[in-house]
Amino acid sequence: MLNDKPYFLINPKWYTYEERLTANGLPFQRFELTNQASPEAIASFKETMLQLSQETTIDPEHLNRFQQALGFAAKKHYLSEEHGLSSDDIKAELSFISAAIRSYQLLDDSLSAPNTLIFRKRIATLYRQFLKQHPQSVVDENLNHWIIQQDQQLNQ
Repeated sequence: MLNDKPYFLINPKWYTYEERLTANGLPFQRFELTNQASPEAIASFKETMLQLSQETTIDPEHLNRFQQALGFAAKKHYLSEEHGLSSDDIKAELSFISAAIRSYQLLDDSLSAPNTLIFRKRIATLYRQFLKQHPQSVVDENLNHWIIQQDQQLNQ
């Protein structure tokens, strides 16, 4: 649980907020950064996402297209493309991606896509490409298995 108000919330121009219901009626709050968010606000948002991920889980049987898109982007970029990151940097990036994937659990395929301000440009590009090609979640056992495997590492 967060004890202090996250920095990104001090300026209403930096974020949008909405209250939504999941398909089965569970209420949740959705925050999105705007293009006006400062670098410090973006860093605060990322830190908040990491903190909240400690209290959440993914449902391995119901991964939505946003989770799959982010997993696809991370897997492709960090495991098969040149990126110049050290193994420690990759581990940190994958932990952050897994935290983001956890935060996307309550979204359904019909919602507008979470923005990509918090991700590296290449991850954002691959993420958007996947979403453009797949308007709904896909049956891809290899991708889903990889996402679940990465998620399990957050708990270690």
